[in-house]
Amino acid sequence: MKTITLLLSLLLFSHIAFAANKSKANHLLNESSPYLQQHAYNPVNWYPWGEEAFSRARKENKPLFISIGYSTCHWCHVMAHESFENQKIADILNKHFISVKVDREERPDIDRIYLTAAEILAGYGGWPTTIITNTQLQPFFANTYIPPFAKNGRKGLEDILNSVTTLWRDDKTRINQVASEVTALIKAQLINKTTEGKVKESGIEKTYQAFVSSYDAEHGGFGNAPKFPRSAIFEFLLAYAKTQPDSKASNMVNKTFEHMLRGGIYDQVGGGFHRYSVDARWKVPHFEKMLYDQGLIINSLLDANHEKKFQNTIDHSLQFVLNNMRSPQGGFYSAIDADSTRPDNQAEHGEGAYYIWKKSELDNLLNSDEQKLFYVYYNIKEKGNVSSDPQKEFTGLNILHADESLNTIAKDLSLSFTSASKILNRSLKKLAKARKKRPLPHLDDKVITSWNALMLKATAKAYGQIKNKKYLDASIKNARFIHRYLYNPTNKQLYRSYRNGHRSGEAYLDDYAYMTSALISLYKNTGDRQWLIWADNLMQQQIALFYDTTHHGFFDNTANDKNILFRSKEIYDGSLPSANAISVENLIELSTLLKKPTWASIASQSLHSFHQRMNELHENYPQMYKSLILLGNK
Repeated sequence: MKTITLLLSLLLFSHIAFAANKSKANHLLNESSPYLQQHAYNPVNWYPWGEEAFSRARKENKPLFISIGYSTCHWCHVMAHESFENQKIADILNKHFISVKVDREERPDIDRIYLTAAEILAGYGGWPTTIITNTQLQPFFANTYIPPFAKNGRKGLEDILNSVTTLWRDDKTRINQVASEVTALIKAQLINKTTEGKVKESGIEKTYQAFVSSYDAEHGGFGNAPKFPRSAIFEFLLAYAKTQPDSKASNMVNKTFEHMLRGGIYDQVGGGFHRYSVDARWKVPHFEKMLYDQGLIINSLLDANHEKKFQNTIDHSLQFVLNNMRSPQGGFYSAIDADSTRPDNQAEHGEGAYYIWKKSELDNLLNSDEQKLFYVYYNIKEKGNVSSDPQKEFTGLNILHADESLNTIAKDLSLSFTSASKILNRSLKKLAKARKKRPLPHLDDKVITSWNALMLKATAKAYGQIKNKKYLDASIKNARFIHRYLYNPTNKQLYRSYRNGHRSGEAYLDDYAYMTSALISLYKNTGDRQWLIWADNLMQQQIALFYDTTHHGFFDNTANDKNILFRSKEIYDGSLPSANAISVENLIELSTLLKKPTWASIASQSLHSFHQRMNELHENYPQMYKSLILLGNK
């Protein structure tokens, strides 16, 4: 790490500019990814990930500038506008670098490696991920969003690119040394070559206690702001509660959901969940809506839906997905952007513009009786209800959120709960009608196998619990879509994504794991054995493609892309649950359903192969600890 620090301290800062043709399309023009298409006419001469770019870098002896993001990423849009549409920045990149754009949703294997590089080199990760590598694709610089030019003491992208150019010319040996060291550090984090050992049963209790310690008893959720609705935590706690019914586990999940469902993270008007909350109260969300969040949160709500406590929210959110994120053929779209055109100024774009309100708008929409309840319940203010807004994004605007339950507010206003509910529902319908007239945020209409599987599992489980036939129809239509467009029945292999009649890329571990889990759920909630047979076929193929026969567990990707630095093997639960943990659960279930005891052995060996990590940082792996609970119950 000393060498890395030394390299960064040696960076010099100067100015270079060269001419480029803004109107000419670059090498991304024929890519199917909406994210890559967004950059097809940048003045930066982008290449997609592939040998054409890498061979040119080697031939011309230039470093690779790799930018990783996705189409609904707010800060990706900002950096694209500020830097990649800027002729001065483009000129530097085009002269001294080979530039590569990666859609992280299509290539999670690339994203995983270079996001880890950012965490090592910058101390944090996020998107856009900005990477500079040597010609062997080993990173020596990594960060997230970078402004184009120096500002407020922060170095700009121009400075960094010029400094790297100088260092590449004058001291490439040092660069390659740093790149080699960083790659070794990434490899140590992402490759699991374990010694013999077992995960300790005591880790289940330690994991539970870790979440008790980080639980926010006032606002729900775990840890401080920003708050993410990590489904793996919910799933672990709900599984733990079944073995320890006197614990606080179930209560922590229920209270978290109650606060989320009153907060801005939940779309009070249209249903569905925004990505995360920037504050501890779930009040101010990052407004993008990801398909995987809908599937994961709805699934957990169904698991926690005792006495139909969350059924209205489940129905509301499922209806949102079916109406707004589904293709006519039955595939589910990936995401809805956080940004859109402001309704009162067509020339302006901003985050959350589709979802937030001026009080004057609400005055015109609601009658006096509706205003009386609505304004108190949702904290509507003349000058807006976001008191601390350093970016001035929401000044004068209101985000719908409730600090108290509707029952409490109804009593304060001398209304019955039934009457208050009717008034509130009528008011929300008026807002929904008005909102439909606003410019819609960008929809990423890419269909990703693993994310569809998460939604398929939720709709199948919803049918089993609620018995609404439309959820069954949605489940079967989606399963048939995946079978037709994202699966090859001849070799039993999945594909990663589909868009505009084209499927692209081999599938990854998460595609197989999540899809197998969804098919198990569809079988259990319909009794139709065709889904179990398909799950069996997928698991056989997953073992053939991804299983580590030497050290156990599953690799995240196949060995087919020779440009990937190495095959990672991850069990950390971030926004998505660990595919290794889901695989262990699938193997446990299928071993019983199909009477295959060897699969239970693979499940046990895989789980225990990660004992070193799991015995050290329990709260990082709740989904795997849920699997340990399930394994103990078999």
